[in-house]
Amino acid sequence: MTQTADDRAIPGKELLLAAFRGLPHLDHPMLDVAGELAQLHQVRERTPAVRSGKLDRRRLQLARGIDRWVTLATPIPDSRAPEHSETVGRMVDRLAMLTTQAFVVLGYAPEAVFYDAWIQIDELADGYQDLIDDLLAGTRRLPEGRYDRW
Repeated sequence: MTQTADDRAIPGKELLLAAFRGLPHLDHPMLDVAGELAQLHQVRERTPAVRSGKLDRRRLQLARGIDRWVTLATPIPDSRAPEHSETVGRMVDRLAMLTTQAFVVLGYAPEAVFYDAWIQIDELADGYQDLIDDLLAGTRRLPEGRYDRW
């Protein structure tokens, strides 16, 4: 099977947010991982902190997988391009966490609390889209080797 340009495209913020919610999507490795990250965050909300190590290790594996995918799907940036503060995988994991909190944990919260959470999600999703656009244009670099324990 040959790989087309669409197979290597990095999903935009709308597709990513839909994948967190479990909505149907095109078969894409990043969207599959996004859905799994959201599920892991749902389980983590119900798991005591002392027992969440296995979940966090899986999140780290998935974030690294996203970063490998992004590295293959984007051009090599100019060495003078500014470095972003976090990797795409880490950003996707944070978006999965915020989305899970908004729709699962805050599902019955007052409307103002839910609205504030959605503003946070929207701002981070815009940052994700800006980063993807910059990476595809070759005007931004990703940090290397920044995977501390979460």
